[in-house]
Amino acid sequence: MKLDPKVKEKYPDFIAAYALVSGLTIEPNIEGLIERKREVFSDLKASYGALNVLDLAEVKAYRAFFKTMGADPSSYRPAPEYLLRRALDDRFPAINNLVDACLLATVEHWVMVGSYDADKTKGQVVTKLATETEPFELINGRKLSPKPDEIILRDDEKLLAAYTLGDSKAAMITQKTSNALIVLWNAPGITRERVEAALKAVATYARKYCGGHVERSELL
Repeated sequence: MKLDPKVKEKYPDFIAAYALVSGLTIEPNIEGLIERKREVFSDLKASYGALNVLDLAEVKAYRAFFKTMGADPSSYRPAPEYLLRRALDDRFPAINNLVDACLLATVEHWVMVGSYDADKTKGQVVTKLATETEPFELINGRKLSPKPDEIILRDDEKLLAAYTLGDSKAAMITQKTSNALIVLWNAPGITRERVEAALKAVATYARKYCGGHVERSELL
């Protein structure tokens, strides 16, 4: 994956990272991952259970960045905030082992982590700025367009994700997925160290809970 220099020009504190993972086995549930979730959720409840989520500096950082890109964070709630709320309410999503591992890393480290079937991408995958209206179908079936200057992920043919809208259905992880591109994005105020920790976590989880091999990983 590449990072278009124009993104850093527009948003100097933005950080992207990725891991390319091969040989995955996608399963609905993995007992070891379920146990890891319990541990993380217990820690989150101890740290944040008595606090107002909206007062957290990390939540404020993502909400501010959403607003910068023209989105209402109350309508399109940032993934780290959404997942923290779900974890505290015992309603954390359960999709499959790879997606769940990426969501777990998101809520652990306050870094947005998306996963895409690498065999469904075409050519070079780039994190860049939206420059035109380009509708795409989200995993939930809605068709939306990112706003100009919103951070997006796209390959040579199509949009794969938009920062405030979410991931495309076109490259979603399924039980047939064996190779995946995992992409990490921060918000200004979320440190490079946290992005590094999230990248390390997803690499570990992909190996441990999905049987994958990390071909390469990089902070951009």
